Amino acid sequence: MSPKIILTADRTLMSEYRNVPLADFFACTPVEKVPQWIFDFFAPQFPHNNGVAIRAPYGLRKLEAALLREFEREDVVVVHPDHVENFLGPETRIVCVSTMDPFSLGPVSAMFTGAGKLASYSESMFIDLVKRIVITRKNRGFDFKLLVGGAGSWQFAYRRSRISELGIDHVVIGETEHVAHELFREILEGNPPDVIEIRSYPEVDEIPPIVAPSMHGMVEVTRGCGRGCRFCEPNLRFARHMPIDRIIAETIVNADGGARSIWVLSEDVFLYKLEDRKNFIPNREALNELFQKIASTRGVLHTYLTHASIAPAVADPEMVADISKMIKSGPNNIIGIQPGLETGSKEIIRRYMPLKAKPFTPDEWFDVVIEGTRIFNENYWFPAYTLIVGLPDETMDDAWETLRLIDALERKLPEKVGERAHFVIAPLAFVPVGVLRGKEFFDIDKQINEASWCVIYRAWKHTLLELERFPWFSKYNLGLCLMLRGLGGLGLRAALWNMKRWGRRLGFDVEKADQIHEAD
Repeated sequence: MSPKIILTADRTLMSEYRNVPLADFFACTPVEKVPQWIFDFFAPQFPHNNGVAIRAPYGLRKLEAALLREFEREDVVVVHPDHVENFLGPETRIVCVSTMDPFSLGPVSAMFTGAGKLASYSESMFIDLVKRIVITRKNRGFDFKLLVGGAGSWQFAYRRSRISELGIDHVVIGETEHVAHELFREILEGNPPDVIEIRSYPEVDEIPPIVAPSMHGMVEVTRGCGRGCRFCEPNLRFARHMPIDRIIAETIVNADGGARSIWVLSEDVFLYKLEDRKNFIPNREALNELFQKIASTRGVLHTYLTHASIAPAVADPEMVADISKMIKSGPNNIIGIQPGLETGSKEIIRRYMPLKAKPFTPDEWFDVVIEGTRIFNENYWFPAYTLIVGLPDETMDDAWETLRLIDALERKLPEKVGERAHFVIAPLAFVPVGVLRGKEFFDIDKQINEASWCVIYRAWKHTLLELERFPWFSKYNLGLCLMLRGLGGLGLRAALWNMKRWGRRLGFDVEKADQIHEAD
């Protein structure tokens, strides 16, 4: 008998990318430029149990847990996409596909693909999965409903015609844990629209703990933000902090499932149980308890962070030092973290994200970034910064300020922390979400100017520098290191060479990327 509800996701979401920091971004690269054998090497699929996913994307595990509040275990199954056809049957009522980036419109993919002019691996593999499901439904005469949801479902608002073109019945946008049962009942028994937007948000006690392991041993500690950045979707969701007993319960689920590394999921982990909403001074006591309990859970060998902000580290350097002791950061255990640098322009900070610098002011942002990076590096944290290119009304002067900040980081950090100095910066194309929904996507082909070009080039040039000098051999085996440095270095060099050719064709002074300094 086939299961009533099948949950799945495309292949880009079913890999742990060899646990290499930032390797998940391979999902954002265009299939037209990056050969599939390279993607397959860096994104081996996680093993499954006769097609049933052993680990699955965290959001899919949350939906599974919510459905199991009302449905029986045998009615709900999370399936690896390569085997989804084997589970479809006459009893199947709903198939739900989770997607991160269905049309290459996410900030990273938009930069790599020209806002969807090319197809990312996320897009390609999502569409392939959907087509296979639809073909199987048609050929076998099944009548289940096909739903699409997940973090990337918002993109259907910009590509609405693709819903019917792909044979999708409904697209669900928003958080669903509190309404999952009613939503699925309505889809089966009612006549909801093709796009279902959930505008309410679950309270903490309505968010169930996962019941099976997640990819990367992911455990959610906060949801939503509160800093008010106008370009950011999480800011539209009110901040919720998960109770420590639930966090540890999910940690145990992952550890019992074989995960030895736990990834702490948050829009900004330093906001965990924040009490000071005026100055955003982190709650060090709560953070210490959080990391101490996760790191001491039976079976957990490593604890890693996902997203955080820079200013709290400067406001409370001892907090970073305390966490570092608990997660045992050091020269052989460098901790990756993804903060948003966003810009070097105080005017852009003031206009779009004034609370991002709190407890400091937008005028102090330049120094906050440098000092925060020093604190991270001193504690063996490796920040992978993101910055946004093409925010509405961004001027060339704003972009030059960003370039000066990158230059200052490159020059000053080695003076401050020596060989511990490490960071990368990923330039992202502006995507109109959050309060800025309705604005135009940044079109790199039409809107790029000399200053923005220099920012993008200098950021990727620094990434090449880090690829060549980072001590990969302390953490990964020789073969993987050679692939990282060899293929990664070759690819980045080719990309930089092509960028220079492109910049010259546009009439830009490409040498400025290396000539603009902090004092200029």
